[in-house]
Amino acid sequence: MRLFSFFLALWVLCLTPAVGQAGQTIKVAAIFSKTGKAALSNTHALAGIRFAIKDVNQQGGVLGKPIELVEFDNQSTALGSKTAAKQAVAAGVVTAFGASWSSHSLAMAPIFQNARIPMISPNSTHREVTLAGDFIFRVCYTDPFQGRLMANFAFQDLKAETAAVLVNVDRKYSEGLADAFIRSYGHQGGKIVFVEDYLEKTADFTPILKKIQTVQPQVIFHPGHTKVSAFVLKQARDMGILTPFIGGDAWNDSMYGLVGNLIEGSFYSTHWHPDMPGKKNRQFIERYQQRSRTFDPGNALSEEAVLIFRDAVGRAKSIDPVKIRNAIAATENFIGITGNIRFDQNGDPIKSAVILKFEKGGSVYVKTIAPWENSADTAHLFNPCSSGGTQ
Repeated sequence: MRLFSFFLALWVLCLTPAVGQAGQTIKVAAIFSKTGKAALSNTHALAGIRFAIKDVNQQGGVLGKPIELVEFDNQSTALGSKTAAKQAVAAGVVTAFGASWSSHSLAMAPIFQNARIPMISPNSTHREVTLAGDFIFRVCYTDPFQGRLMANFAFQDLKAETAAVLVNVDRKYSEGLADAFIRSYGHQGGKIVFVEDYLEKTADFTPILKKIQTVQPQVIFHPGHTKVSAFVLKQARDMGILTPFIGGDAWNDSMYGLVGNLIEGSFYSTHWHPDMPGKKNRQFIERYQQRSRTFDPGNALSEEAVLIFRDAVGRAKSIDPVKIRNAIAATENFIGITGNIRFDQNGDPIKSAVILKFEKGGSVYVKTIAPWENSADTAHLFNPCSSGGTQ
């Protein structure tokens, strides 16, 4: 009997470390598109989460515990996003990172709000994402913000007194930016001389562009996604329309691969650029250059999301989701990769944005827009790093 008791005690001791180890990690979720039409555009955001968590764990984790990343594929659909969110809740995560596309985040947000688990989207810009509740955050700016800032840039920097606007009515992203641009541009004294809606499947923009030729605007705002925007630009240039085009954060260097240098001379707003000033940004670039030759705002925003989470857990001194949520909401003067960040009452960051220009085969840094200079309609733009780019 004594021998049996001895072996039973030994067996329990052997099991104890394994059982204890299961509770020695901080489990978080990453919900992005690994398959489907959004997979390519989600690549950098997911990579940013992975790299950031790896770095945090190499530095000792949080509260002395490593972060355990559980990845879920939302299959590029709203339904898949909702399913993934439910799976993450069932897995016992304390925070979820994602999604990338706003339509996916909109589907996920109510699930995490009801579960009282913080959700942090790196780059979903639709204004309604964070309106799901007080557990929903993002580290990117919103569509209304960038719509206003592009109106400011067009009127104040490009000195354009008239503008045309093209709107993809199949995308809330495009409609949101267009609405904010039109309101702000008119408020400042600019005149909208042409607005035209189009469908996602539109291939020939010649009829619309002919109308634009007739009214001769001084700038054309097209808040579309990369593929459509690139082909609209190409058709316009082929027709001899040399008017500057401006767009939002859905634009990127992949447009060069679609239509070549015809996009040059166009401007767009985005969240990050390697030439942005700041020590955190330089450190971020150095780390990523050791791992990958290609990285973009998605990497920067995702890393920022993880670092904000780490900071919040450290201040909360707890892995309780409610306490983590409260700490995220209380974030003040967080010095991140894309600038200083604090959150408003909706869980949206008050932070800087940048303007880039397509030039010499790439996106060139033009200027930074400070959040405290962005009122509802009268943001003042400044360039704190004159050597960073070309006007």
